[in-house]
Amino acid sequence: MIQGVKQGQQTGQTWLVFNGAIDLWNSYLPVFKKGNFYELLLPEGVPAMVECFEGMNNCFINASFSSEAIDYELDKKMQVFTNLSIMLARLYEFNVKNDDAVRVCDILLQK
Repeated sequence: MIQGVKQGQQTGQTWLVFNGAIDLWNSYLPVFKKGNFYELLLPEGVPAMVECFEGMNNCFINASFSSEAIDYELDKKMQVFTNLSIMLARLYEFNVKNDDAVRVCDILLQK
């Protein structure tokens, strides 16, 4: 999953980045629904969350929005980005990485 997101970023294939993030979200959704999800995440889940967050954020930064380049899936992409950002910020808060949590929230609020 992480490799797919990285390759998507390197090749400019945003669909690969977002599909990787959606796959991560769907895989971890039962865990995210639990109040103590941060205790249940597998060790490799945290770097995957970070990679998906950074990858999606980079896609949004580099996107060109115009009347000629309409992204009909933008609302779905934004929803996944928002949900993953909130969970990542909560994870950082649990791990007392408050600067990282604030950074994630700031990035999300700028979208």
